[in-house]
Amino acid sequence: MVPKYIILKEKINEDILSEVYPLDSKLPTEVELAKKYNVSRSTVRQALELLVNDGIISKRWGSGNTVISKSDSSKKKTIMLLMPEMKSPQSQAILDDLTSTLLKEGYSIESHETLQQYSLEREYLSTMLTDIYSGLIISPVLSAMPSTNSDLLHILLKRQLPVVFLESAPAGLYNTTVVASDNYGRGYQMARRFINSGRKKLGGIFIHDNASSIAAFSGYVDAIRDAGLTICDSCFLWCNSVAPQGINTRNTTFINKFLKHACEEAEIIYLDDDKIGTEWLFPVKTNQLELSKPFGKEAAKKFIEIKKNGNASGITIPYH
Repeated sequence: MVPKYIILKEKINEDILSEVYPLDSKLPTEVELAKKYNVSRSTVRQALELLVNDGIISKRWGSGNTVISKSDSSKKKTIMLLMPEMKSPQSQAILDDLTSTLLKEGYSIESHETLQQYSLEREYLSTMLTDIYSGLIISPVLSAMPSTNSDLLHILLKRQLPVVFLESAPAGLYNTTVVASDNYGRGYQMARRFINSGRKKLGGIFIHDNASSIAAFSGYVDAIRDAGLTICDSCFLWCNSVAPQGINTRNTTFINKFLKHACEEAEIIYLDDDKIGTEWLFPVKTNQLELSKPFGKEAAKKFIEIKKNGNASGITIPYH
């Protein structure tokens, strides 16, 4: 449940907007507010502190709390969307589908890029602890790695805030609603496409800290094995979503060195992330992947379902 002091903060703010407490007027004392709203003085103090931080009231020792501005800071019909990046065609397609579907239900989207940074993701999640948002739709940072923000996500879920995860949810969270693509099927079908065209020696470049890429790798190698072909260890490279300290396996020189070696053994290299190869000097056949078209709409539908029913089961969208 949402903490009482946040609910009280919104109630007082609504009373300020409706002129119950006009500009330049004094708010009732803490004791009077506690009695009026049927809460403890501790809850009142916390709510007033948030109003001070928002610049709606001023608090001076001996002179009480004065209304100094009006601000409709309510996020009750706003859904926060967090994604590692928002510039790719896939991300824009998701955002467009979410916006068009949820707008019809009276919701607005507040979107943010987390840039694959736990600290930035935490900053945005922390704002949801002090503001009443309608819900959260999130594609977790470094989705195949343990999340440092599971604690905040656990708090939001415990408050029964509607949360929809895109592709995967961090380990340790229960009863989550995940809208995912069939990434295993994506990898399997792509390998079959190469094999059916006569290719017998396949390689690939995958992202080790991305849950979708790991699933695609599993499908890819299963298809190779099912076809009775040999899996060449040296023809596969694992890259990072972001440059870590030390060796950067997304370095152009490093990747080109791998390709020159791998392409002596493999007939084709499958690329699971088109952003890796933007500066490659060595020619390689790649396939730019797209999320299934209904992905954003399905995520929006699951969010609406949680709003109406209190929960929703996850869904895996087939890959074609």
